[in-house]
Amino acid sequence: MTLDIRRFFRPDLDELEEYVPVQPLDVLAAEIGVPVGRLVKLDANENLYGPIPEVVDAIMKADLHIYPDPGSTALREAIAAYAGVGAAQVVAGSGADELIDLVLRLVQPKAVVDNVPTFGMYSFLAKINGGRVVDVARTAGFAVDVAGCEAAVRAGATVVFVTSPNNPSGNLMPEADLERLLACEAIVVLDEAYVEFSGGSHVGMLERFPNLVILRTFSKWAGIAGLRVGYSLSHPDLARPMMAIKQPYNVNVAGDAAARSALEHRAVIFETVRSLVAERERMSKRLAELGWLKPLPSRSNFVLVEVVGRSAKDVAAGLRRQGVLVRYYSRPELKDYIRISAGRPEDTDRLIAALRALEAA
Repeated sequence: MTLDIRRFFRPDLDELEEYVPVQPLDVLAAEIGVPVGRLVKLDANENLYGPIPEVVDAIMKADLHIYPDPGSTALREAIAAYAGVGAAQVVAGSGADELIDLVLRLVQPKAVVDNVPTFGMYSFLAKINGGRVVDVARTAGFAVDVAGCEAAVRAGATVVFVTSPNNPSGNLMPEADLERLLACEAIVVLDEAYVEFSGGSHVGMLERFPNLVILRTFSKWAGIAGLRVGYSLSHPDLARPMMAIKQPYNVNVAGDAAARSALEHRAVIFETVRSLVAERERMSKRLAELGWLKPLPSRSNFVLVEVVGRSAKDVAAGLRRQGVLVRYYSRPELKDYIRISAGRPEDTDRLIAALRALEAA
């Protein structure tokens, strides 16, 4: 029997764009021909200091043979204490990406506002969930075009995604602009994935705006990106149905234990966070000294850098050949930029040496 299985697929499958994530280190090392230990990974905004020993110890002691708490009760209580909200306002997930998907599955919006350029998962997951994506281009300095968002909501969009600090530009969302968005008849999803590096949280606005959902993650500051733990903060009336439709065991035992340990020992981890912020500033200064790179001000653990007089794509490729990994985007508005994560001092030194080698070539 010959059966065309594609006739069972969703009709818009061929129109969906794939999200392109960074590749694993072993794959990259094999492609480039550089040993894994020689790679300088500045392309994914991870904490390159890695998890502290206390977090590793918590993982090792976790009961991996037992299913996790389906409600992540202890983790949500720990997050609530950390964020200054009630546990009923917290939903834990497999990375912040799952929380993006949960909001979209809950609302099932016909149209979603995406403030571009920004994190690619918003548009990817919106399309996967059958929503139309309305791109609202950011203005000078990568600021959100609030009037453009308001117009999109009036035209039927019911979910608006904003990021503070924004990825990849690193700038914060002013509270006055956020208030204007929250006055719209839409769910506003504010991604604070990098808040530990910026200190610019809007969590205090949850009391006034029941249509606000704040997303956060342990991937960046806590050094456990590989365990995929994130969470949302919102009004209980939003959190409750999100809890009802999520997968029951969405946060695995190792991730749960690691995240709770990270919160317990956050004072130690914040030492590396401060180190990364300091290195971000040192890296920006060193990059600017080259003359043909213009780093933008950033409140995150990465810097968006304008490449002047050269091809940004070629610069990223040239660095890659030397085992230094940075992020290049093919979007037209970012064709002259590369994004570079803040790492350890030795990572910055390797980056600058590789850039100087490109100059010499």
